[in-house]
Amino acid sequence: MYYIVDGEKIYIDESKRPIGKGTEGVCYKIGNQIYKIYYKSSIYEFGKNKSINHQYMIGIPTKQVILPNALIYHEDYSYAGYKTDIANGEKSVTKKQGISLLPSHKFVSNLKVLESDMKLLTYNYILVADLQPVNYFFDKEKGLMQIIDPGRYRVERFCHDDTKEEDCVLKTRCNKLNQKQLEALITILIYNDLVKYKPLNSKAKLQKLRDYIK
Repeated sequence: MYYIVDGEKIYIDESKRPIGKGTEGVCYKIGNQIYKIYYKSSIYEFGKNKSINHQYMIGIPTKQVILPNALIYHEDYSYAGYKTDIANGEKSVTKKQGISLLPSHKFVSNLKVLESDMKLLTYNYILVADLQPVNYFFDKEKGLMQIIDPGRYRVERFCHDDTKEEDCVLKTRCNKLNQKQLEALITILIYNDLVKYKPLNSKAKLQKLRDYIK
């Protein structure tokens, strides 16, 4: 099927197996880009067309939270989905080891970047969603912890006015919720590595726990 991206017509062979499939739509890989095509029933959420939120996110310079870099339209210019850079890593949740593979300093470095990304999203009034292992990728080659699929991220406000008291309240709320979701994700990932899916032996687990406590 043909789509319009950045003013150009592109073809996505939807007879091929998608790289990912979820409740909202399907994802196809072309080069180093991911094209997420929504089911028609998933275009509207939170009372508005998702394209409004996704357009707003384009250009926000997060480093390890992968945001849309272009919108995708049908040939009649109705909204179809968005395009993002690809995140490399294991797809299967049961094999998404990574936390325990990182040296302590690398783990802390990744957390600092992800926390910085969350603060940047908060500054832009964006409330994150779906921070769960299925939307987490660990790039072993680069040692990067990445978060994908901003499809349900919600823009709480579309302008900046830091002089207003309600802006401060809104940002405080967004920051609290965003950081809470990030902490929950990291906790689950540690649990999965050290308890549930057992990629480490007992001695390695004890050493890793000492590192986390430190």
